[in-house]
Amino acid sequence: MIKLYLAEIDNAKSYSKSFAKNILGESLNVDEKSLVVQENAFGKPHLRDYTDVHYNISHTKGAIVCAVTDKPVGVDIERIRKVNERIVERYFTRNEQNYIFSRIENQDERFTEIWTKKEAYVKWRGKGMTIPFGSFDVLQKAIHSFSYGIYYISIYKKNGAVDVCTKIVQ
Repeated sequence: MIKLYLAEIDNAKSYSKSFAKNILGESLNVDEKSLVVQENAFGKPHLRDYTDVHYNISHTKGAIVCAVTDKPVGVDIERIRKVNERIVERYFTRNEQNYIFSRIENQDERFTEIWTKKEAYVKWRGKGMTIPFGSFDVLQKAIHSFSYGIYYISIYKKNGAVDVCTKIVQ
């Protein structure tokens, strides 16, 4: 099971690392100050002393999300935004492009869905932007996505369905 913690907060970018440590400390029932966060060569964070705990964080204007589980995970959150045709043409596969432009209604949501799925998948891989976004089709992967108000959230964990328990943090 993936525990997903979500907070709507101003200045989410500057708060994201402390948010994650607070969530991890609470999840592990330890003082967050005792947690040592390290990053791989591409910047993916992990806990030095808890190799069986995996997490990932993402932030956007006004919100932050942290996914915690027992296997590598990737998560992304974005505000639903207008379709950017240059981004679609440059970074999305033909199949993904067809999905976005299949109908006029909800194109912005489908665009944001595909973008967050790509980010979640790349973050799960832990290799950052060295993986070209056009080199894989997220519609062919089991990536869990949902909208939450003005945001879209995608989560990827290898091997099967994602069972998510969401907690809204005030």
